Amino acid sequence: MTSHPFLSEPWIQAVQRIKVDHVGDPTDQPVRVNGTVTGVPFGAGRIEMHSAHGPVIGWQPGHLDDAEFGIEVDYQVARELVMDTTPNALERAIAAGDIVVTGDVDEFRDWWHSRVADPDTDELEDQVRAITA
Repeated sequence: MTSHPFLSEPWIQAVQRIKVDHVGDPTDQPVRVNGTVTGVPFGAGRIEMHSAHGPVIGWQPGHLDDAEFGIEVDYQVARELVMDTTPNALERAIAAGDIVVTGDVDEFRDWWHSRVADPDTDELEDQVRAITA
């Protein structure tokens, strides 16, 4: 399996292919989230995206007008959260102020924890980690 730099166009395309292989998996949810990653070491240095498919996969370009909440995170912290999806990683990042949440932080936590302990999600996240350089 080929790895790609986190959030590069080839990485996003590979993650989307992984998602297609898991259509209908329990990561699909009605929560709509906007995400902004700053400090990206390529392109414009900032990526805006949105998701209705859980914290790790399914991100699409651009922000939504009707997102329930938004998050802003530095590139390195975002990559660390993809590589370490445990609840402790999230709590450490929140406590350190590394994640800025616009909206209800408890809803953000619930959204993040929605994929914990699900074997199908674990497999999907393992595949995403395997392609992440």
